[in-house]
Amino acid sequence: MTDQETGLRKDGLIRSKLVPPVQDARAISRSVFVAKAIEDLPQSKLVTIVAPAGSGKSSLMTELYAVFTERQVSATWLGLDAEDNDPATFALYFISALQQIHPGFAHDELTALRANPVRDFDSLFDSLRHRLGGSALPSAIFLDDFQHISDPRILRFLNRLITHFPSSMSVVVASRHRLSLEVAKLRVSGRVIEIGQEDLNFSGAEVELFLNRYHQLRLSRSDLQSLLESTEGWPTGIQLAALALRRHQGPAADLIRTFSGRDRDLTRYLVESVIRAQPDNVRTFLLQTSPLRRMCAELCAATTQQDDARSMLDFIGDANLFLIALDRDGEWYRYHHLFAEFLQNEFRRSDAKGYRDACFRAAKWCESNGHPSEAIRYALDAAHFEQAADLIARHAMRASLFRGDHYTVRDWMRNLPAEFHSRHPEILLSHAWSCAFSRDTRHAMEVSQKAIDMLASGAAAGWGLSAEERERWLLWAHTVQAATKACSDDIDDCIARSTSLFPQVPRDEPFLSATLSNCLSYGYFALRDFERSRKYALLAHEHGHGADASYLSAWGDFLHGLVDVELGQLRAASNLGHRVQRDSRGLGLGQKSYVGGLSALLDAEIAVQRCDFERAMSSIDIGRAFKEIFGPVEPQLVALRNEARLHAFHNRLDLAVQVLQEGQDAALREQHRRLYLSLALEEASLQLTAGDVTGAAATARRTRLLDVETGNGGVSRAQRDALKLIDARFKLAFGDAKSAVRLLTTLQQSRGAESAGGFFLTVTTHRAVALWDMGQESDAARQLNRALVSAAPEFHAYPISSAGRSLLPALAFVCDRRSAAPAEGLQPLLDLQTFLMSTLRGDAATRNADDAPAIASVSSHVEPLTAREIELLRLLHAGLTNRKLADALLVSVPTIKWHLHNVYSKLGVGNRGAALATALRMGLLSDTSR
Repeated sequence: MTDQETGLRKDGLIRSKLVPPVQDARAISRSVFVAKAIEDLPQSKLVTIVAPAGSGKSSLMTELYAVFTERQVSATWLGLDAEDNDPATFALYFISALQQIHPGFAHDELTALRANPVRDFDSLFDSLRHRLGGSALPSAIFLDDFQHISDPRILRFLNRLITHFPSSMSVVVASRHRLSLEVAKLRVSGRVIEIGQEDLNFSGAEVELFLNRYHQLRLSRSDLQSLLESTEGWPTGIQLAALALRRHQGPAADLIRTFSGRDRDLTRYLVESVIRAQPDNVRTFLLQTSPLRRMCAELCAATTQQDDARSMLDFIGDANLFLIALDRDGEWYRYHHLFAEFLQNEFRRSDAKGYRDACFRAAKWCESNGHPSEAIRYALDAAHFEQAADLIARHAMRASLFRGDHYTVRDWMRNLPAEFHSRHPEILLSHAWSCAFSRDTRHAMEVSQKAIDMLASGAAAGWGLSAEERERWLLWAHTVQAATKACSDDIDDCIARSTSLFPQVPRDEPFLSATLSNCLSYGYFALRDFERSRKYALLAHEHGHGADASYLSAWGDFLHGLVDVELGQLRAASNLGHRVQRDSRGLGLGQKSYVGGLSALLDAEIAVQRCDFERAMSSIDIGRAFKEIFGPVEPQLVALRNEARLHAFHNRLDLAVQVLQEGQDAALREQHRRLYLSLALEEASLQLTAGDVTGAAATARRTRLLDVETGNGGVSRAQRDALKLIDARFKLAFGDAKSAVRLLTTLQQSRGAESAGGFFLTVTTHRAVALWDMGQESDAARQLNRALVSAAPEFHAYPISSAGRSLLPALAFVCDRRSAAPAEGLQPLLDLQTFLMSTLRGDAATRNADDAPAIASVSSHVEPLTAREIELLRLLHAGLTNRKLADALLVSVPTIKWHLHNVYSKLGVGNRGAALATALRMGLLSDTSR
């Protein structure tokens, strides 16, 4: 059965809420109000329709929707219910509705919402409002049954939206109750059309037309007038009277004299004039299907246990019994809300057990047809909490741990009474997992600890587990806690727990192996232990696919890619990003899913490292949701840092600082100290690069950057190194080059110091600047050349460019000296030099990241060659003499001879020709190198 046939979307939303009811061809046109609403289109306006139930609000809305569409106004529909009063649920449906007229609208926010509930809804809603403000498309948003909305955050958003309308957008709202919207300013400006109960009441001519079209009834003038007076023109009152009149045997006047069609008499007349007038089988069908929010023949048959559900729906539709078609094919329906409410109340009153049983059967049908959320909702409606808990236990693990659908799981848990949360271990553990990845790590630890305590004591006896099963679930629970520690960025505890658990995992539990591998890879990456991080990332990829959990494999590839970026292996990182993207497409998740977002973050990181900000822009936009919603820390840091760097590159340092400071505020709220420190370092770094020394100093004072090392004993070595680097940069900015050199030399020569990648390039470049400022031009040139030679094969430009314009004198010196050397074999280096000169001078400079040359792989049978030695081989292959080699590499001829001796020794040869032949054979060089 297709999603269209079931009335549900693949993402779990109820599709029919996003589609207006089918317009009845017999409907009485409310042309006066339609004319007012469409006047001056597409100029923005607010249309409000406020009247009691049964007044024809939805019918007018449907007519307006059709007319707006005919006038080339792109219209979208959202039918609200009580569950939409939750900001997350409202946002999910609101964005989905807008996507029908603005494809891709707020897709990253929508994807993030599905995976993780948001906490700062005001920020989310402001983001949506700003996105809408940028559209010039004539459009209209229809919100039906607005009486369900009272949450102040939703109302605040809508009030701001209608106060600051996009110039060509209208909003049409229908509600049973007075609107909690601020429309006074719109009244003054004449931009609001208000339609009330009196406006919707039928006139005498409309009553006559309605009776004729719907019921083939013709009344005398006096009877029509009496009916109009007794019902006051209330459309539902007219409909009820017509149903009663069709079965009345005497004069119409006799019935009309006793009829009062206002709300106070609705229940009595529904029972006496409509429900009890139906055959027993119809009455039973109406009651038993009343709990269904949407219904099709198959669902009705399962719920009522009647085989004639299709014919019953046809009969009810033909009899005008308040059945509303939800599609043009006549497959899906709902009852009029007023009618459904009455039927449900009557069913509960007359047969409480029957009501529960009907919900039970509806839940079973929904689960069997692949819609667990609907099944759980029906079980909860009927207070079948045991059934709901059993359903959650069967589906929550797959939703939470394998698909990352944390919003759905947490929504189930909000509606399941707390005493049923412990009915199954699957419920507790999936709930804990979803809390962890929704930035609610405290609650995640509490829930998972409850599972551990129950498993370790006799409290789990009700679960009926064997000793082996109990041990298995204990291992799962402890693994969830290790993942929670990763999400809370408690790195040392995460590594300790994961290291202890990893040997305990049996081979037939690849999900646990993948999870713990990711935890270890993440932890070691945070500590900049890249070899260990890569080792466990590879294991996470392998075990994730073994568990059919691409979510975990993608995390492994993402972490592996970040390791490659840090080591300067950008092409390898790009390949991993493509692999994550393929996983996302294979899962049908789309570019802006959680997995697709990881790929986008990695792509943005690579593009920024190559200073390819044009390419980075789209990827940064896709990955932006991570900065507000997704956890844990590392993807948030990547998203925030690259968005700030993009702004800084376009000379919008103010926006860059704003992004980073907002991230710092969020980090403090979430108590993520490492994220806060990293963002503070980035803020000061960007300010120093831009030459804003005063701003950087203010940032350092505000965040106490230069006091962290002595004031916080919990700082890791990686953080201490980053703090030393920023300290050296400040010393450079304030003219103390000698102290800067001392710090930078310590970073270069300390045990375990990195000899490649971004941090190495940044340290080496700034040391070159410091040496230049001290007047040591030759030493500065050699330092800068060391960085350029290391960066050129991958076009790793950003770390070098981060030195800013202070690098220009040394860079110009290197370029001038190298100009005497032949270009053969030096093209990547020359391209990088030219780009950096243009960029730092502010000239237009572009670079296609795909043009970065491939790096030759070194055979495992020889001692690895350094980047300098491989560059020397390339130049040898180009035919350069020792003197020209010295000019190209900015060193002396004796130094060249010393390097050649080392190369010959490593390759096991004795001369140039043999070295080149061996290098070609081993793949260190290609025949095209000339």
